[in-house]
Amino acid sequence: MVTTRGKKIKFELDSSEGELDGDKDVEQPVKPAAKRRRTKKAKSEDNDSAFFPSSSSGKGKEKATPDQNMLITRRGGKGGRLRDLMNMPVDIFTEVCSYLDPFDLRRLALTSKRLWDILMTKEARQIWKTALDSVPDLPECPTDLNEPQYVCLLYSSECYTIGCTGRGTRADWFFRVRFCTACHDANMVNEWAVQHDSQLGLNINCSTWYEIGPFCESSSVMSMARRYRRGGYRGGRNEDRHVYVDAVKKLVSQYEALPQAEAEEYLSQLRAKQDYRIEVGKSLLDETGKAMLKWKCNQLASRADDIAAEKSARFESIKVKLLDMGWEEKDFPITNKDFRDLVLKDQKLTPKSESFDAPCLWQNIQPKLEPLLQASRTERLEAERSERQYTREKAVRKFYYQVGRETMDLPFEVSQIGSFLPGLEETFALPSVKPLLEDDTETVTEEQWIDVAPDVRLVVVKWWRYSLRRMVDALENGTTQLEPPNETGKGDEETASAKAETETETEEEISSDIDAMRTKLSYATSAFCCQASWCRRIWWFPHTLKHGLSYHYYSSIGGLLEQVRPLQPEGQELVKRLLKDLGLNPETVKASEVDAEDQNQKTLLCTRCPEKTAKYMTFHELIEHYLDVKKWFDDVTEAVRTQPDSCYPSRAVNSELPKIVNDHDWISSDALLVRQDDEETRNTVLELQKAFRKECLTDPAYDLRGIGGEDLEKNPAREVLRCCKLCPRTYAPAPCSTRKLEFHIRSKHDKEPDLETDSTLERIYSSDPCPL
Repeated sequence: MVTTRGKKIKFELDSSEGELDGDKDVEQPVKPAAKRRRTKKAKSEDNDSAFFPSSSSGKGKEKATPDQNMLITRRGGKGGRLRDLMNMPVDIFTEVCSYLDPFDLRRLALTSKRLWDILMTKEARQIWKTALDSVPDLPECPTDLNEPQYVCLLYSSECYTIGCTGRGTRADWFFRVRFCTACHDANMVNEWAVQHDSQLGLNINCSTWYEIGPFCESSSVMSMARRYRRGGYRGGRNEDRHVYVDAVKKLVSQYEALPQAEAEEYLSQLRAKQDYRIEVGKSLLDETGKAMLKWKCNQLASRADDIAAEKSARFESIKVKLLDMGWEEKDFPITNKDFRDLVLKDQKLTPKSESFDAPCLWQNIQPKLEPLLQASRTERLEAERSERQYTREKAVRKFYYQVGRETMDLPFEVSQIGSFLPGLEETFALPSVKPLLEDDTETVTEEQWIDVAPDVRLVVVKWWRYSLRRMVDALENGTTQLEPPNETGKGDEETASAKAETETETEEEISSDIDAMRTKLSYATSAFCCQASWCRRIWWFPHTLKHGLSYHYYSSIGGLLEQVRPLQPEGQELVKRLLKDLGLNPETVKASEVDAEDQNQKTLLCTRCPEKTAKYMTFHELIEHYLDVKKWFDDVTEAVRTQPDSCYPSRAVNSELPKIVNDHDWISSDALLVRQDDEETRNTVLELQKAFRKECLTDPAYDLRGIGGEDLEKNPAREVLRCCKLCPRTYAPAPCSTRKLEFHIRSKHDKEPDLETDSTLERIYSSDPCPL
């Protein structure tokens, strides 16, 4: 007969039942039952409750006879699938259990009371030993623990505190205990708390703690456990809790109750036991820490693989049923959590037992899946419709950009041409284009586009004529504002008349107007100037459009003309003078004839600059050069006129201001502005400039020792640089050689230079320097 007391299963004194193990119950230790016969057991010095106060002595029973070693049949009641296991002979049961690992064996013992009674006897010790031997590199069971306790310490997740249901994630390998986080904080403290925390109620004097303290602390073992924690060691507030409160109480009470002579022997025994605990703990951690972690990871991975396989099998079964019902795999809302919760479970669609009367699981989940599938199908169809709409719009956009490129007929490719054309909304709204977008087809073919291309081309050529007209009006009248196409702003009757006339225009008539305006814009006198100082400033059509689209990202002709404006009348007069000096007719010469595409072909030389310092330039660089000199002259003249004291702070009172002249004046002077040299003349001038560069070394303050000829190019830093004192400090040229500065003084200040008074060796860097 079997009876229970608390949570421990015990046998009555019957000749048919075996003897119980005398060690501690691994789940919850309980006090011995009253009026029970105790079995005699040899006392072991290693099994000291002071180190493991939660352990309790077990009870023995008489050995069962071989004929009575059959498992006792369960009492009345409907049995489950393991009902035949309870009628299995002991030798067969033992053979089956020998194939289990320690974790599975312990789980089997917790399955039922009967299995607990069988596996927790001394007769089952060999089963536990076999299970422990199956774990590679696992040290033998310590002498102060039995096999079930050892397995519980290694594999269990229960807290050792009686009545606690938390997970025992905090194990102490020295004291052989495992606690949850809350119980660990309550039972494990640090050394400071033992001596000073009055809430623990230990009341230990310093001398006693000095003697027994080293035997109550587990840091020597637990310091190794940090290496095997998942995720690495991260220190925390409880990492120094290595003192077990119950162990301290036991040791203190036993030590203080002994005489002096016996106390010394007691400390020696504690020291020996401590050494054994440290040796076993370190061996357990050092030899098996990695193996245990590997085993746990493999267990989790294996379980995860099993769950994934079961989920996949369930999903495939549901998938087959849904496909048979007419649903498509594209309708499965895999991203929907409710759908995943229904189909991705580690549970088969059929009941566990055929004898169950419960309905099939498929019949339960089918009504829940259908609304999700219907919603997913509706969303999918709408997304596909939107995708086809986008594909048709993309095809129309491609054909539209092609028409725009053909209409504009630019000699270069610009990737931003689509943003410059009229808005696509107007094109999509055309009566001929709108049906192409509304028809629910995959795309718009080229054959379909050919039928509507004339209407689209007419819209584009009207816009292109309007854009060119704005550029022409800006050149001729200096205005950048123009009424949009089909509007004149002269009243309702005139507006309606102009609109009707515009609508009746043919594409050939509009193209004729476009050719006439392109011809006007192609002349060399139709130059535009970019307002940004950091890029090239002089442009001609059609490169004006390329510059505005590529560098300034303008998407309309109005914004482009705000940035790249026509030259002012003075600038236009400069262009005409330069063309005349080059022997060209300003009324007929094209921009492509004077401004070469290859910018390395620089053959134009400014005749207002000294030949020894002038640079060969292209036509647009020459225009910029004259405009820069004029701008500098206007700025410095205005600054000297309005703020003379600020421009010359060190001059004497009522003294005469330095003279400043514009030697590049093309308005009031009829002198030649430019000349174009052939290759022979160009080489002669370059040799002359090279000789002048060497002549710059004759400065009186220059050290000629070791320098001569070509050595100057190797030592440019040794050249003496001077700055002009006749220019305001903010308008003076950059530091230059003495000979260049002399040219500057003669041309910009109209006087013979005096280096002592007109120049300085001080480096002056101006914000608006004079272009030499």
